[in-house]
Amino acid sequence: MIFKVFKLFVLVVVISVEFISAQNKVTKRPNIIIINADDLGYGDPSCYGGKLFETKNIDRLAKEGIKFTNGYVSSSVCSPSRHGLLTGAYQTRFGVQWNHDTYGLPGQKDKKRKSLIPSEHRYINQAFSEAGYITAMAGKIGIPTYPETTFDHEFSLTSAGCNYFPDKTGGYGGVDGHPKPKGGWTMTQWGPDRKGEEYITDRCGRQTIEFIEANKNKENPFFFYLAFNAPHTPLQAKKVDRKRVKHIKSESMKLYAAMVLAIDDNVGKILDYLDKEGLRENTIVVFLSDNGPMNPIHFQEPDWWPDNSPYHIMGQRGGLSGYKGIFREAGIRIPYIMSWPGHLEQNTTYEKTVSTLDLYPTLCSAANVKLPKITHLDGVNILPYLQGGYTNEEPHDYLFWYANRMGAVRSGKWKLYIEDNKHYLFDLENDVSETTNVSRENPEAMQDLFGAFIAHRNEMPPLRNPFIRPIDLPSDAVKNLHPVDPK
Repeated sequence: MIFKVFKLFVLVVVISVEFISAQNKVTKRPNIIIINADDLGYGDPSCYGGKLFETKNIDRLAKEGIKFTNGYVSSSVCSPSRHGLLTGAYQTRFGVQWNHDTYGLPGQKDKKRKSLIPSEHRYINQAFSEAGYITAMAGKIGIPTYPETTFDHEFSLTSAGCNYFPDKTGGYGGVDGHPKPKGGWTMTQWGPDRKGEEYITDRCGRQTIEFIEANKNKENPFFFYLAFNAPHTPLQAKKVDRKRVKHIKSESMKLYAAMVLAIDDNVGKILDYLDKEGLRENTIVVFLSDNGPMNPIHFQEPDWWPDNSPYHIMGQRGGLSGYKGIFREAGIRIPYIMSWPGHLEQNTTYEKTVSTLDLYPTLCSAANVKLPKITHLDGVNILPYLQGGYTNEEPHDYLFWYANRMGAVRSGKWKLYIEDNKHYLFDLENDVSETTNVSRENPEAMQDLFGAFIAHRNEMPPLRNPFIRPIDLPSDAVKNLHPVDPK
């Protein structure tokens, strides 16, 4: 009798172990790759209507997932936007309104820039590390702790700008602590100057694949943040890509386009590798940009270029107005794609308003990662919306942007835009280019959005660096909010 009971006990244990093992295989947590471009225009990818060049691999990702047409970042400049993405909270909650807020204050003796985020607030990668994920990043971190990060592994780490080709010593200016060239960046270049030198965009893409190769068979899944510097200035591209952009008239736009195509090539290499290794079905791949295309006053073309223009915008805006550095649509609305073939519908478009703030709670939900208790998140878990649970509902009642003299609120079709105490109300369903102020015709909507904005602004602490105003646009630049996109 005892022997029979023992046999039954062993059988139950074996069945239980096999059941749990089977469940683990079915519910294996997904790998995650976030690909963040730098200053890419909303209308640059051909799947978003781009006409100047074809981004076949970004388009492929869109066909394998969901393309957001109303996807936003939390700021129109690099560092605040990256703070928002990595913390899942409005960066203004930490006093970060503009790039200058991440600099040291005047008179500070300690030049080492420290994190502006309280230690108890966990970055998204920290939440995944604490849940057993192996985390890594390559490229631009864009927050004050450079060259230190909270990732388990890091490759080709860049703070802000960098040279895309190595110098004679083999180091890349601005990458992994290699000094910036004494004369500044080489602002325009078809390279490399020396045969066999690796382009930094290709280097970051290669390192991503090598990391996946090294970790693909491990029990723990991986979280990789690939933050390309491209197509941010300096405008440096590969000579071999000149043929692919020869149809473009603008010399600066040829460089820009070649830089975007290098991003697209590396997206393709990563997707090909995931397919080859059988990892694609259970890997979430997100593609986005940190903000819109470059503000034209940031870049002057060399005199020898025949199309010299001080207001030459880099990038296609897809009919949106503005550019990087202001809260017009082209500054904050971005190409934004999420793909998870085994779990999300493919080749679909989601038109309701979403934010990069949503990535933190959404990816945690997808991976069954517990949200840190003390960490404040302003984003929304959009998985139920994407999987059909809330078909007709908006994920957000309001989205906010705030930086000293500027502000904006998006709610449904309405957008309140504030600049230098001038208030505009736009109906984005009927006027995506923000050409007509309809505030007088819609006082209730105006009052609702303005009241929400004031309440949001009053929650925020003051600027970290009160000695520098977030933005100063010369009058002749303000008059050119709608310059023609370059061909």
